[in-house]
Amino acid sequence: MDRLMALTRELCEIKSGIVCDENEILFRRISQEIPLDIFRYNSGKEHNGWIIPDKWTVEEAKVFFDGDLIYDGAINALGVAQYSESFEGEVDLDTLKKHIFSIPSLPDAHVFHCNWLYRPWEKNWGLCPPHRIVESLKPGKYKVSLKTIFEPGEMLVGHHHIKGKSDSTVVFQSNTCHPHMANDGFAGTAVMIRFFQWLAARDNYYSYRLVLCPEHLGTIFYLRDHTPEEMNLYLAGVFGEMMGTEGDIVIASSFEGNELIDRAFRHVAAHTTPNHRFLGFRESVGNDETVWEAPGYEIPFVQVNRFATHSQPFWGYHTNYDNFDLIQPHLLEEFLKLFKDVVKLLENNVVMQRKFDGLIALSNPKYDIYMERFDPSKSIVGDSSFSNKWGLLQDSIVRYFDGNMNILDISEKHDLSFFEVREYVQKFVDKDLVNIVLDEIPRRSVKRVN
Repeated sequence: MDRLMALTRELCEIKSGIVCDENEILFRRISQEIPLDIFRYNSGKEHNGWIIPDKWTVEEAKVFFDGDLIYDGAINALGVAQYSESFEGEVDLDTLKKHIFSIPSLPDAHVFHCNWLYRPWEKNWGLCPPHRIVESLKPGKYKVSLKTIFEPGEMLVGHHHIKGKSDSTVVFQSNTCHPHMANDGFAGTAVMIRFFQWLAARDNYYSYRLVLCPEHLGTIFYLRDHTPEEMNLYLAGVFGEMMGTEGDIVIASSFEGNELIDRAFRHVAAHTTPNHRFLGFRESVGNDETVWEAPGYEIPFVQVNRFATHSQPFWGYHTNYDNFDLIQPHLLEEFLKLFKDVVKLLENNVVMQRKFDGLIALSNPKYDIYMERFDPSKSIVGDSSFSNKWGLLQDSIVRYFDGNMNILDISEKHDLSFFEVREYVQKFVDKDLVNIVLDEIPRRSVKRVN
């Protein structure tokens, strides 16, 4: 836990963005944890109407009233609306307020205004002072000295790939574009990094890829350059964010809603986490799953997080209050365990083929696989409903040894834990009664027009 939080703190200290020099520092630091392949995309490039913005820096952002400096937006990374144009001149109070973005419910916060980064054609200028300052403004003339610089730069995308026995790949993704932000940002990145360090020590059947990049734009240009053959290797994926503050674990489904990746996350969350919510596609706060699920790609992608409402996913969302102090380490650990358990499920979701005909005497010492049902005449202690679930499974399971149902199918049908059912099936394997083979994640065919 200490290593996870320490990494979160370090990443939050870096002023990252879509296109900025500090991204080099960010990816260099992450490369000390896991090997990264870095992909570079020049600003100004366009794909499907999406444009990579230029590198943008704030040189000066001062507001004066009656000759006194009342606001300096260059002090805070969020003090100026992201991608703001320069402006020099005098304005009245009403005009100034049209160029101010603040949150009344968080009077001391700087808001993260990022719309123009994704709409560089909307030329405008803006400041993001705390609402406390906005409320103190008086009628009169204000001198604004806002100087910003736009220049060519590069957007960086990093990926870390762990090769398994199969080239078929499951993707995990986190964003890197929110400067200094923890919950909607680098806490999730740190969880993903620690998760992939765990994956690297395993003997995996599937390959796994971690993609770290700016939201939407990074994924759009990253996937643009994939060949159809490369795209077909992606079986499924998950975008994870907002993991470190109070709230239910939220699983938002893929577009189709009942893919194996959906079922795996729902099953693990239902059996291992005390508080969870299952939502449909994009019914959560949403993120890059829309890119992976876009027509011609159609890679089943779930989105996981904790959020309260769409208007305020968590206290301090998209403000400078979203910092390291907001993060609760045990909540990050809960997501780390969730990811590990989902992978264990995917890697152990086998189908069985029997090597016998007829009914096996499971209680015979030769096999010793029989589980006693709860008997109220012998004991007043026990969970009869739980015992009956296992009793029904025991009476039915030999009919599942025909290769048509995998462990997850059986677990869902009987409302039992995947891992307990998998452990029980292993007893049949150990007694040479069945053969097992992994039921691989299916990948539907996709029509691409280019």
